[in-house]
Parts: sequence; C-alpha cells; structure tokens
Amino acid sequence: MPDPIQLSQLKEGDAFAGLLLAQEATYKTSSRGSEYLELKLADASGDLKAFLWDIRAVEGDLEAIQPDVFLWAKGTVTTYNGRLQLKLDKVRFVPDDQVEDLARFFPVSARPVPDMLAELDRAIAAVADPWIRPLLVALFQQDEALRDAFSRAPAAKSMHHVYLGGLLDHSLSVLGMASRACDHYPGLNRDLVVAGVLLHDVGKTAELSYQRSFGYTDAGNLLGHISLEADWIQREIARIPGFPEPLRLQILHIVLSHHGRLEYGSPVLPKTPEALLVHYLDDLDGKLEVMFRSIRQRTGGAWSPFNRALERVIYLERWPSATPVPNGTPD
Repeated sequence: MPDPIQLSQLKEGDAFAGLLLAQEATYKTSSRGSEYLELKLADASGDLKAFLWDIRAVEGDLEAIQPDVFLWAKGTVTTYNGRLQLKLDKVRFVPDDQVEDLARFFPVSARPVPDMLAELDRAIAAVADPWIRPLLVALFQQDEALRDAFSRAPAAKSMHHVYLGGLLDHSLSVLGMASRACDHYPGLNRDLVVAGVLLHDVGKTAELSYQRSFGYTDAGNLLGHISLEADWIQREIARIPGFPEPLRLQILHIVLSHHGRLEYGSPVLPKTPEALLVHYLDDLDGKLEVMFRSIRQRTGGAWSPFNRALERVIYLERWPSATPVPNGTPD
C-alpha cells in the first residue's frame, strides 16, 4: 500500500481523508449562534487548523472529540489569510488500539538520536575543567532519566525546534556556534560556555509535556524551566565536595540570564562574556529555525503570513546559489 499522504504535502483544493492527531479540539459558537468544531490536527510533518462547521457531521460521541486523541477526518484543503486549513465534512474518534503506526503522528528530529547523544558525549569528554566536567557527567550521563528526557523533549511548545529530539538538536546547534565563537574570541572560557549551552534549557525536560501534543506540565506552568534547572544544578553542585563558589555563581548566572531581558523571564541580565554569548546564540538559533521552517512550509507566494513568534512577515524566496534550507523535521 502507498504511504498515507502527509499534511505537508497538501495544497489548496486537495481532498483529504485519513487519520490525524488532534492537538487541540474546541466546540465554539459562531456569531450566528450555530455550534462548530475547531481543531488543530497534526501528523509527523506538521499541523493544520481544521473546522467542522456542522457538528452533526461528527460520527459517534461528541464528547470523544478531545485534545490528544486520534481522529479520522475527511475534508478539503482551503486557505484563509494565506494559511492552509482543512474544511471538514466528517470527523470521528479512533481508539489508540486501532492506530497501527503511532510514529506517523509525532514530528521528530531529522538527526538520529544516537548520533546526537554521541556528539553530546564528545563535547562533555572535551571539557578540561575538573569541576565542570563531573557536573555535566552527573546530569547528562549518569542520570539516565534526565538523559532520556533530554534526547526526546522538544525545545519549545510552539516557537522553535518543536519536535521530539528538538531540545537536544537545538542545544547541539548552539554548541556548534559557541565553539566557533570561542575560537574567534580567545578571552572566553570555553568550558564555562559549554556548561552554559548544555544547561540553559535542560529544565524544559520537565517544563514541557510531549507524550502527545506539546504543552506545559504543572511544574512548567508554575515554575518555568529556568527555575527548575537552577534548582537541579544547585542540587548537583552540592554533591561535589569543594565545588568553587565563584564557578557556581557564574554557571547559575548563565542559566538565569539566558533569556536576555527581564520581561522575557530572566531574573538578571547577562553580565559576563559567557552569559552574553549563550543568550545571543540561543536567541539566534531559535529565530533562524523559525525562518527555515517557514521556508520549508511555503505554500505559495514570496511572503509568509505574519509570524507571531518573530513579529514580522518572512521573505521566502531563496537565491539559487543558496545551500539547501536546514531541515529539522522530515517533510
């Protein structure tokens, strides 16, 4: 049998019928007083907004149509404000045990996880500082639960690297840029930069939920990843006898300041060269991934719809000599 068509392959006017994961599902009332169903449906290639304007077309129990369930959906691809969406004719709930290949519905990193973990281990092995290396070993190698979560978590709920393995992919991307920056600026402490890069988002393993749709855990909503990881780092440092206090402060400073601005959630601004570098490279990698994703998902025209994450539209044309757009997730 041919492979099922993926959402990323659809274009305006196409008919669609198949299984999708409901990341969002809400019954709403129109201005005319009629009830309709608004959905965000996804597979491994991406997601689309979908609307069922007549809820009588729901087959079976209306209450079964919830977030994080599988649905059989039938409809037609339309556009609204430059974005593709599905105008649905029918929807029905599908139990998990009737879904043969769950992997088809979850976006994953294009880089194999074992390859990325091997790169992570090489980076830790290259750390010469006798205090920083055992800290990184304890968190990323000896703590098997954290290592597994670090290899599976997305880097964000919706902005950038939103796929399984995205956090590790993003961290290694920032680490690659940071290594080049350390070559260029010899005044930087390379081992401190490596620690900051690997630790700056590790709390997202507990902040984000990623078993089905991507969202926030209770701990994520109540505390946020910066608070979570700062606590973990403090605990691990306390287990290393004699850990230097000035180094503890500098590592925590990078983590606490990496959002760069108080209004973005950092309790302090970057005040060391290493903290400033980690902030800007983290921000750059996230924003470039958003742009590259918009280019990959182009459906027509030279400009993207308004991108809320970047607060601008994105020019999608590529000069012919440009290298291929990095692909974070399979198209």
